[in-house]
Amino acid sequence: MRRAGYRFLRTMRAMLPVTRDPATSTNLFRARLLRWTRANLVPRSKVWVQVEHGLAEGLWMRLHLPEETFLWRGDHEPDVQALLAKFLKPGWIAYDIGSYVGFFALGVARVVGHEGRVFAFEPDPENAARIREHIAKNSLPAQVEVVEAAVWRATEETKVPYRRGRQARSQGGVDADGLKPVLASGEHILVPSISLDEFIARGNPAPQLLKIDVEGGETAVLAGAERLLSVHKPLIICEVHHAEAARWIGEWLPTRGYYMNWMIPAEQFPRRLLAQAPSSAF
Repeated sequence: MRRAGYRFLRTMRAMLPVTRDPATSTNLFRARLLRWTRANLVPRSKVWVQVEHGLAEGLWMRLHLPEETFLWRGDHEPDVQALLAKFLKPGWIAYDIGSYVGFFALGVARVVGHEGRVFAFEPDPENAARIREHIAKNSLPAQVEVVEAAVWRATEETKVPYRRGRQARSQGGVDADGLKPVLASGEHILVPSISLDEFIARGNPAPQLLKIDVEGGETAVLAGAERLLSVHKPLIICEVHHAEAARWIGEWLPTRGYYMNWMIPAEQFPRRLLAQAPSSAF
């Protein structure tokens, strides 16, 4: 019954027509019917599915359905997927900071290939375990490494407080030094932390690309990467969650030799940042 529900939902999505205008009666009917199907015919459970579209198309993920249907469809953050597809090159080293369950890490690993490497930084132990599960299922252990730690301004000797997402585990973040995850309302746990400069000082390769989505702690991630940004100049794709962080980044990054391109939605936040150093050949 469970898999029959998934197959029916997938078939319905493929059969129902789509028009360019999302407000048309056809699209509104389609959306309502799909929501009803997910709510009534697809049992709530965790099941292995193949991503249908996008950067991770064809890769296996074990997802909570229907809550994580957006990952199954492959339409998660399409603007980020487009940027990654545009800039990534085979052989690159990429850091996925705030990896959640590895959707982007898996897709990036396929693009950078066997000569490249992806480090998936994820402090929530349940999320990190799911990333490892996805790595194994897709036979990517040589290309993706999970770093179960919060990326922070410094590597702390003691663990740092981390607030988990209640409705979605992707909403968790470090709750320290005046920074809080913008949507998390779950329990507090203690997690290891590391700065990117310390991570590289321990002998790990420097990246050509940083993808950052840490739900409000992005300034602390960047502050802990002073040497990395000054010396190696990686491309940065960063989700910025509030005005104070945007102001800090807008003043701090240019002094490290970066140009910034902001993608700002009508509601202002969260907004996307693409930052490049003109000396870098991308």
